Amino acid sequence: MKYLKKRSLIILAFAAILSGCTQSNIVSPSSGLVEGDGQPDLEVTKDIPIDWVEVTNDVREVYMEPYGPFASYVMDMAISYDSDSKTVKVLLPVTHKTTPEIAARYGEAILKTAGASIATQNFYYEAPDEASDEVYYGSYFDENNVLVQVFFYDEEGNEDSYLVNDTMKAGEQRALVPRA
Repeated sequence: MKYLKKRSLIILAFAAILSGCTQSNIVSPSSGLVEGDGQPDLEVTKDIPIDWVEVTNDVREVYMEPYGPFASYVMDMAISYDSDSKTVKVLLPVTHKTTPEIAARYGEAILKTAGASIATQNFYYEAPDEASDEVYYGSYFDENNVLVQVFFYDEEGNEDSYLVNDTMKAGEQRALVPRA
């Protein structure tokens, strides 16, 4: 019984101490004045910068897995952005098993996944429908160019041997063209 009384007193003491910590400066500022119109800002802004390392990591999670959809072909990947030319650059080294047609489908899948990652980071942009057969990579590519280069891992820099070396202008959104 004595233990129960002690425990009850301790709980009451904690409750009394914690009850003084309930004032919220978010709901009612301590100065008493509400800044602005008091309404939350629900505007979606375009000015949120895209973290290209995160985009690359998101794409890697899907395609660099040992049993991913292009596992027999994938070697590595790099996605970067050049703000001067407003161009997304996608470099995809692949194995020698890769045909130009597979390289083009692989590049298109990468662009869709990158478009979804961009839309997750900045809600201003619309994500592509991953399940759709439609050639649409997301609204980010309506405003930015994209260069996709798919090449054998040991032939980087030899653009004559690239399986895909395709540049799409902003808003073009079409299937990638494999090289013959």
